Amino acid sequence: MRLNEIYQTYKDDMDFCCVYIKEAHPEDSVGGYRSERNTKDGIFIDQQTEIEDRAEAAEVCVLRLNLEMPMVLDDMTNQVEEAYIAWPDRMFVVDESGVIQYHSALGPHGFLPDEWEQAIKLQLVS
Repeated sequence: MRLNEIYQTYKDDMDFCCVYIKEAHPEDSVGGYRSERNTKDGIFIDQQTEIEDRAEAAEVCVLRLNLEMPMVLDDMTNQVEEAYIAWPDRMFVVDESGVIQYHSALGPHGFLPDEWEQAIKLQLVS
């Protein structure tokens, strides 16, 4: 997976994390919309209402995607998602001062790992 390649390449030079936010494609269609692809892949996750459920869904995500970078959870008020406008998915590069230096367009169409890697490279040389 391309994200793992990027993570492995730069993990010694910068910190990485994936933030699991509210479910983008919940089976119950609460706060998102059902995905035919998820249904075909046998993924049936309702929108979480408890942090334990969100943690379980994040674990499924990590395992199914074989994601190697650390994953953390957004809280149940969706504080990170709202602050970063990250739904349904988005990639960022944040500098040491906490300033966003890069943000992708909204996913999945704006989820461009090669563009994200270029932003990482720029951050490392600055």
